[in-house]
Amino acid sequence: MYYLEYTASDGGKFNFCLDAGMFQVGQKVNLFKVNSHLLFDPKKLDCIVLTHAHLDHCGRIPYLLKMGFGGRIYSSKATKQIAEVVMRDCARINTDEHKTRDYYFNEKGMQKDQFAEFDAQVDKLNANTVESEKENLGLYGEAEVDQVMRRFKTYEYHQKFYIHPELEVEFYDAGHILGSCCVVITEIKTGRKIVFSGDLGNKNKPIVEDPEVIEGLSNTTHIFIETTYGNKSHGEQNAKELLRKVTFETLTNKGKLLIPAFSVERAQEIIYFLVELMRENKIPQVSIYLDSPMASKVLEICLEHPELYDQAMKDRIEQGKNPLAHSRLKILDTSEQSKGINGLDKPCIIIAGSGMLNGGRILKHLKFNLNKPQHTLLMVGYQAEGTLGRKILDGQKSVEIEGKFYDVKNRIELINQFSAHADQPILREWIANQVLSSHSDVQPTIFLMHGEKSASDGFAVELNNSFAGRLKTYWPYFGEVVNLWP
Repeated sequence: MYYLEYTASDGGKFNFCLDAGMFQVGQKVNLFKVNSHLLFDPKKLDCIVLTHAHLDHCGRIPYLLKMGFGGRIYSSKATKQIAEVVMRDCARINTDEHKTRDYYFNEKGMQKDQFAEFDAQVDKLNANTVESEKENLGLYGEAEVDQVMRRFKTYEYHQKFYIHPELEVEFYDAGHILGSCCVVITEIKTGRKIVFSGDLGNKNKPIVEDPEVIEGLSNTTHIFIETTYGNKSHGEQNAKELLRKVTFETLTNKGKLLIPAFSVERAQEIIYFLVELMRENKIPQVSIYLDSPMASKVLEICLEHPELYDQAMKDRIEQGKNPLAHSRLKILDTSEQSKGINGLDKPCIIIAGSGMLNGGRILKHLKFNLNKPQHTLLMVGYQAEGTLGRKILDGQKSVEIEGKFYDVKNRIELINQFSAHADQPILREWIANQVLSSHSDVQPTIFLMHGEKSASDGFAVELNNSFAGRLKTYWPYFGEVVNLWP
């Protein structure tokens, strides 16, 4: 969440946020405490510009509204639709336990020894906590989400609009998930620009376009860029082949393939590849059960936006071979339908949330199947320290699920190549296109965000070596106030 205060020509103040995300799983701190503390007064917030619909970017918007925010929210149409699904799911699980239990929290950019300091810092810096909030259940509920959805105003890529008479905004395709945006903000009177990357996507991902090139801008003073993989290269990406191998071996062994997957983007990507492999006759023709109401809703939204697909996806649709609408794909909407497949004794594929096994319907399937050696539990994303997924990956032979212990006898596999984030070469290219094509002599400051300190530092070294004298790099600390335009 970036909080910006703009001083207009008449001296008036205009305050807005770029994203309003929620801290999630990782190191052990109280998540309610961390997420409920704010370093600004939401009642003074005029608008929010939202880059995309992942929880760590949109999750606290209803809480800001609950605490007094009354302005507009600007995003792409697909982002608005997916954000509603994400925020409603969050409201559903926002119960009193979030205030009393210790959850796991991963604030990218912090080292392990900084969490105690961070915990104390949010107490010290926030002066806006309302005591009565401690008596309420969770951060927010469905009522706040209802109000939030009425405040959205959506725009297409390259459809310029104003958030203030002196500030123009333009969205570019970030290529991360459906509807994700990079944001360019221009001050009309001076032409000065600030660019926010949002989360930049990986290249050659299915369904969505690659990150859009931003070039030819003039007078860009600051660029805020994510650095999730700022010090790494994905290298050769053979996710589809790895998926084929694990799937083929499991199904031909008459086992079930259990895939815990995040509901937004990852589940749809896995479905895409599985359907493609079946059409290529590279894996057995079995049922693919999507057992996640949230992922199913996101899938419906994906099907509503063919204009956002990459060319390969558009070509498949023209051929009548939409990978997201296949006869083998079975959507399980109700809990009764979900329970119904536990008794199946034939090979199948089950995709269910949550991606780190810290909740969701996947837990029910594990209770029935985790002790059977013919089945495979396939992780397709990062498993944070302390989560059930990490415990299983680390080799625990018995794990606790909903209060009972279960033996781990499944084959356990991990495929890390399904990354939706750009690696260092893609991030570098994205910066290079802007810096080298600039029509001015302004030396932009690159703010390194959304990454562990080591990743941000590694990217800073790469940028300073590659573009010496053309830019400056900066890693801001939590709660820091920076003067962008003196």
